[in-house]
Amino acid sequence: MKFQISKLKMCVASGVFVLVLVAQPVLAQTRRNAETTPPNPTGVAPAPGGSSGSDLGNYRNEKADQWIPLEAEKRAAINTDLQATVVELLELFHDAKQSHWNLRGPLYLPLHEQLQEYADTYRQQADLLAERQLQIGIPTDGRTETIVQTASLPKFPAGFLSDRQVLAIMTERIFTIAKRVRQRVESTAKNGDEVTSNKFQDLSYMLDKQVWQFRVHMQ
Repeated sequence: MKFQISKLKMCVASGVFVLVLVAQPVLAQTRRNAETTPPNPTGVAPAPGGSSGSDLGNYRNEKADQWIPLEAEKRAAINTDLQATVVELLELFHDAKQSHWNLRGPLYLPLHEQLQEYADTYRQQADLLAERQLQIGIPTDGRTETIVQTASLPKFPAGFLSDRQVLAIMTERIFTIAKRVRQRVESTAKNGDEVTSNKFQDLSYMLDKQVWQFRVHMQ
């Protein structure tokens, strides 16, 4: 019995020794490959067939700029109006939701539902105008810090809000944005972008309608 156990141990030891001999060249080659292979911080596997000849992550194709629908000298001015409106609409979206959640008073039910409808409108219109920015070849910026810094509206109050408070605060904010949008209808048309001007006209009608709907509650 002891002889068999000893024989078994010798066989196991021999097998381990053979595995080490076989593995050493493989490990050595792996180390050499790691030393000669440049780091890949993206974690994306390279395309089959080797390098494409372009820098890693460089997918910019300036030839595609010929299909942007506005001349380069007009885009900056148009984008200024678009970006400002996107930010303002996102601010109104948050304001409408804040009012929707914290509303109190006899007008709770109709205002609660109306505020949700308005919030959906602001989100949809912000998305539409952000897409217009991309159509003219400029990225949009809807980040939280951008909204806070550039919406140019008073800080919205925290906590519960009475129906009268909501009517006063939201009507003033919507009216302020509506005036700005009316100015942008003219400026975008003068800058040669009738498409964006038309979108601002549609938005202007929606905002004026909302001001009217809130105003009649106070008259």
